[in-house]
Amino acid sequence: MLNKELYVALRQPADISKMSDLLSSHLHWAVAAEGRGELFASGPFAKPGSPPGFGGGMTILRAESVDHAMKILEKDPFIAQGVFTVEVRKWVVMEGSVTLTVRFSDQSSRLL
Repeated sequence: MLNKELYVALRQPADISKMSDLLSSHLHWAVAAEGRGELFASGPFAKPGSPPGFGGGMTILRAESVDHAMKILEKDPFIAQGVFTVEVRKWVVMEGSVTLTVRFSDQSSRLL
């Protein structure tokens, strides 16, 4: 078993009215966190009939502790400006897989 510790941040809508104004800043934060190796994956939950984000979302972080994960998240404009509240939980990845296919001939890729 892998036994890899990650931290899952579950976002709940708080003041969605600010979301569109802060989206660009949030995405900039996410790309920078990914570049630093802090962000493993992130995105909104899909809620039928609602725009992305209106059902909350999830971010998975590489961090040393829940407190460390919160320090990373506090820099996210969506959290800092109260668009979402967040609950962080330690998650231990035990099983699963990631498959990446890269075809040089047609320059395509696929992530499963």
